[in-house]
Amino acid sequence: MGSQVTQYFLKWVESKNGGNGGSSWVNQHIEALVNLAGTPLGVPKTLSSLLSGEQRETVQPLANYLLDHFMNRNELARVFRSWTGLMSLLPKGGNAVWGDLSGAPDDISSGDAVPEMVSYGAQIRFDDDASQLGNQTMDDALRLLTRVLDKDALRLLQRDYQYGVFRTQAEMDSHADDHRVWTNPLQHQLPNAPNMTIFCLYGHGATTERAYYYTADNTKSVEDLREEAGTPALRIDKRQRAHLENVDIGIVHGEGDGTVPLLSLGYMCASGWRKPLCNPHGVRVVTREFVHNPLAAFKDIRGGAGASDHINILGNYDVTADMLRIVAGRGHTVEDQFSSDILKYAERINIP
Repeated sequence: MGSQVTQYFLKWVESKNGGNGGSSWVNQHIEALVNLAGTPLGVPKTLSSLLSGEQRETVQPLANYLLDHFMNRNELARVFRSWTGLMSLLPKGGNAVWGDLSGAPDDISSGDAVPEMVSYGAQIRFDDDASQLGNQTMDDALRLLTRVLDKDALRLLQRDYQYGVFRTQAEMDSHADDHRVWTNPLQHQLPNAPNMTIFCLYGHGATTERAYYYTADNTKSVEDLREEAGTPALRIDKRQRAHLENVDIGIVHGEGDGTVPLLSLGYMCASGWRKPLCNPHGVRVVTREFVHNPLAAFKDIRGGAGASDHINILGNYDVTADMLRIVAGRGHTVEDQFSSDILKYAERINIP
């Protein structure tokens, strides 16, 4: 969530409706900003947490057994929905970033291989006959969420956040002081700070939640989903799908740092913030990728100096070396380092 807080601060401190520091404050006071394993475009597991009180960790057999005995899905969903900041982590960019029913930018072709790879374009999939909801793209899934949330949670979501894409300068200008877009980098511009550098340091190569299979209990349409009380009508469909290589107990896995998908970690850093619409003042952006290469657990339970998953990247030797160079005033020596397919994925995203 640090990425969202930082984005919000950079807009708040300039705005007359916030800190009223003016357009030069950031350039005068901030030399470097390090986005360490940040989530500029949100996290899909936030959607499942709010939708049904579930994520990969809760549907594992042991965790699922324990939760069923100590906290039911209704209680877990209520806990997640009470964390109002969690809504800032809902995925940004909609279908333009996350794909549609024809495919997604980060789809991996399996060709004629068996088992096959399912596309990430459908964020929520229903493959049973009990529901007429149909597969849901990211835009659809966010609308579905608004039908599920109680009135208080829905009010908070609509009051404080937006998740779309602006494609023109006129849209950016007309919403410059709208706090709802300050946590969405596709709907606001970087500050007038040509002397500042944004460093994006993140890992990749760890299995990461990207999409979900769902089923609906006694639900035929979206009209049945409103939940003012009771157990969520939607739940992750944990049936095994051995014919699909990237699906396990209802979770569609993709590339990322174990928590955040590569699209969220890297798109803004590798592409979005390098375009004039989002970065009109030429803020320098440096992207450093680190392949997740942990030691065996019996040697180091945290993965050792080569781990770069979402948490243990804090102990990564190369990341630490980069951080020391930045804080020592040697940030100009830190350059781009790409080792994933993020540049290829970014080319498939049609955002100006």
